[in-house]
Amino acid sequence: MKCISSATLLALTLSSSLAFASDNYSVDSEASSISFATIKKSYIVEPATISGIEGSVDASGKFTVTAPLSSISTGIPIRNQRLNDLFFDSKKFPMLKVEGQVSMQDLDKSGALLQQSIPATVTLFGNTKEVTLDMNVIKDDDNIFAFTYKPVVISAATFGIPEANLKAVSETVGNIDISSTVPVNVSLVFKEK
Repeated sequence: MKCISSATLLALTLSSSLAFASDNYSVDSEASSISFATIKKSYIVEPATISGIEGSVDASGKFTVTAPLSSISTGIPIRNQRLNDLFFDSKKFPMLKVEGQVSMQDLDKSGALLQQSIPATVTLFGNTKEVTLDMNVIKDDDNIFAFTYKPVVISAATFGIPEANLKAVSETVGNIDISSTVPVNVSLVFKEK
């Protein structure tokens, strides 16, 4: 009898562990965004967002997020087109991809805030580089919320985007100076599958 009870207990323990391990979360595209701001003439800030984000995070904390550059929105259609065609060359390099690992062990309490500096790989313009994402992560019921608590500063040169691309954009607006470095913020909502 003891042997059967132990075997039953072991089976129940394993099945509940496997059930937790199979928990996966997918990005809620409607509630998630990546935003950045271009700076021209040293002081004019022009915000932009990237939508259409897809991705997932599994129970171990491994995540992958992708976003189509064609979804860039600055509020001005011609500016969106110039960023896509002239700067990002999004027909050739259509996607932004971010992969990494977040610590999930402290997220078992609903509503617990976890602040992490997350090493991640970012693929942009055909180049993959390491970046650190300073994120607040909160789990609440069936959702995980992740958002930057300070911007990630990204340089075009880091990802091999040629100076000529930025110059081409600048020429469309009277050769004014445009910064090749931008602050980027991330706001993601993951829903349990």
